[in-house]
Amino acid sequence: MKLPPYPWLILSFFGYFCAYGVFMPFFPVWLKLESYTAETIGFMMASAYIFRFVGNLFFTRFIKDAPQLLTALRALAWTSFAVMIYMTLTVRHFEWLCVGLWLFAFVNSAGVPLNDTLATTWQFQVKLDYGRVRLTGSLAFMTGTVVFGALIGKIGEQYVGWVISSLLFCYALVQMLPPSIMPKNHHDSEQSNLPLSFLSLLKNPITLSVMIATALTQGSHAAYYVYSLIYWKQIGISVENTSLLFGLSVAAEVIFFFFVTKLFGKWQLRNLFYFSTIMAGIRWLLFPHAHNFIEIFPLQLMHCLSFALNHYAIVRYISYQPPRAFANLQGLYNATSCASIALLSMLVAPLYGNSPNYAFLMMAVFAFLAIPFIPRQMKLATVNVVSRKK
Repeated sequence: MKLPPYPWLILSFFGYFCAYGVFMPFFPVWLKLESYTAETIGFMMASAYIFRFVGNLFFTRFIKDAPQLLTALRALAWTSFAVMIYMTLTVRHFEWLCVGLWLFAFVNSAGVPLNDTLATTWQFQVKLDYGRVRLTGSLAFMTGTVVFGALIGKIGEQYVGWVISSLLFCYALVQMLPPSIMPKNHHDSEQSNLPLSFLSLLKNPITLSVMIATALTQGSHAAYYVYSLIYWKQIGISVENTSLLFGLSVAAEVIFFFFVTKLFGKWQLRNLFYFSTIMAGIRWLLFPHAHNFIEIFPLQLMHCLSFALNHYAIVRYISYQPPRAFANLQGLYNATSCASIALLSMLVAPLYGNSPNYAFLMMAVFAFLAIPFIPRQMKLATVNVVSRKK
């Protein structure tokens, strides 16, 4: 059965982010159950983000033609499934688990930029609405966090590895479905179709500034990604409610991506970056002062502004660039974000051990540090995309 590009991407995004929606919040909880300390968990998750950084750069650079995207996604999906099975069997052996986690982060990381690049490629071919497709990913993440989080709460946190493995298996099966329209290279009569190198992209001062600002804003979520569920359990919130809180942030993303074009489509890019960065800083300043479900609720809704709006802004920036830069810009964006999260996770680990308040306040500082790097004349780095949208 051949699927049109739109439903194919919906299933692909749903499969990937549903599994990741369980992995991100519940993998540290699983490690805590296996008697790993907060500092050890911080080290493992931070080092995993380093390998996600490497994986983003490593795999995207080999994509020379659009049809290779499908082959790469399939191979990486099955490898992610196999490695997760390995981690589930070796979770009590620190050295073996680290090797598995690093390998998983390395191969699984490329799923995001490759899926995004495929969506951007088909956007040129069949005029896909990226916001609607990405909305599916957010909905899937929420499904993984809330639905399967509730399942984990019922059957026990010791089954986290098997739940993630099952979801990755379903994701790999989805990748094997053939699309009715194969992705094709977008031919530009004025420029070569050879992809631009990472170095040549970073030589553009505006692109460099955008990547630094984005890395700082998204990196400021490090303490939240690694420690939020552990922190909420420490202040007396149940597993079911922690998964619901995490899911609320993604529910806000779903609603955001549904209305993002109407709400922010006419905003200048620099203003999108400014707004998301300021919202991130405010969120982390308030985070230590929220001690129950009702107080945490509005801070979780702010995720659509601190993260989703920032993601929308950088994807929109990338879509304005020459098509031959898409894959490497997506890889560069995901890689720099992962590197920032990795470094800040390592920095925040000892702070969290002393006091969670210090950890989240430090994240606010790094969010606000992004403001000076946001280019004021960002439009100079873009090509004319008005004609594309008509």
